[in-house]
Amino acid sequence: MDNNTVPPGIVCTPAQYERSLTDGSSIHCLTRSQSIGLTVVAQAGLVSLVAVSYVFIIILRNITWRIRHSSGKALHVFDGPMDLIMFSLFFADALQAIGAVMSIPWIQDGKVEVGKFCSAQGIVQQLGETGVAMTTLMIAVYTFLGGWLGKDIKSMPIWVTQVLMVAVWLFVTLMTMLGNLLNRDKHFETPTPYWCWIGADYLQWRIWGEYFWFWFTLAVSLAIYIPLYLWSRGNLLFDEHTWWKLSLQRVDSNADPELKVIRRRSLVMLAYPAVYCISILPLSVVRWIGFIQERGNRPNRVPSTATFAVVALYSLSGACNVVLLLTTRPDSLLFCKFTRLTAIRAPSPRNSPGQSSHNLTENEGGEGNIGRLPSRSES
Repeated sequence: MDNNTVPPGIVCTPAQYERSLTDGSSIHCLTRSQSIGLTVVAQAGLVSLVAVSYVFIIILRNITWRIRHSSGKALHVFDGPMDLIMFSLFFADALQAIGAVMSIPWIQDGKVEVGKFCSAQGIVQQLGETGVAMTTLMIAVYTFLGGWLGKDIKSMPIWVTQVLMVAVWLFVTLMTMLGNLLNRDKHFETPTPYWCWIGADYLQWRIWGEYFWFWFTLAVSLAIYIPLYLWSRGNLLFDEHTWWKLSLQRVDSNADPELKVIRRRSLVMLAYPAVYCISILPLSVVRWIGFIQERGNRPNRVPSTATFAVVALYSLSGACNVVLLLTTRPDSLLFCKFTRLTAIRAPSPRNSPGQSSHNLTENEGGEGNIGRLPSRSES
């Protein structure tokens, strides 16, 4: 086969191009338009990676400051359940972003090919994407239980969250590692086709290792948002004595304005599942169309442009989560502004030293009170 048989815009050698036509599961030669689309995806991942890195700089700065001013007291990195969950979310966001950025060598080479780097990208992407889905699911469920049961998320035992977080990451790690170990003599992580992930021959691993959690988190988040939105408006009331009884009512125009603010502020945490829904829904639609087309061993005819567009949007979810964090600025010691850390050492004259730490969780304006949910007596 000579060079004239390779279509314009493809940089694969004639032998590589011929192999891609006969064995697409081991190599895929990128066209010029596919290289451009993949560049957009990698750039979106890079934006998220830079943004998430900034959050970890904040975390490192706050922890370092607390160590230097701990006065010999025991230091707890996570002061509440939501600190731990948010740390897990940004850790998973970082892995997901790294997986997208790892596509840069494919752009440079003009091809995606099986090998150690291909396997590494598939592993990182599965760890990050499934981790984001399961952590976002926890945020949605915690927020809903806080509103339904009338408990402040910060008052929930942190050991319960620690156990759940260990279970989440143990499951994600085991599913990822087992898939690769049990199929190490086969092409488990293969070009799909624009980057490396679980091969098409391993549909069950795709579903239970990632897709199920995408769609389950999407469904739960949508189902939870509607009743909590009605509750925040005052249309929905939870029974004080029977947790499963609900009642609908018209919005009371004379309701306590402060209660309205508390209720709406309590929905801040649902912004993270909302971002996830917005980013994963278009991707899910494209994937389902592909599934339908592939039935009966038929080819997937979803345009590459559509795939790159929805994946680029999904790759920006980490940056969106960072924007939410910086705009809500929770008063937790792990994520708070530096000025609030210094407030511990320099309490205002109006407050006693014992009150300065309390001010980190109950600021005067009530902003950024992440995870704060009114009690039954307030609602």
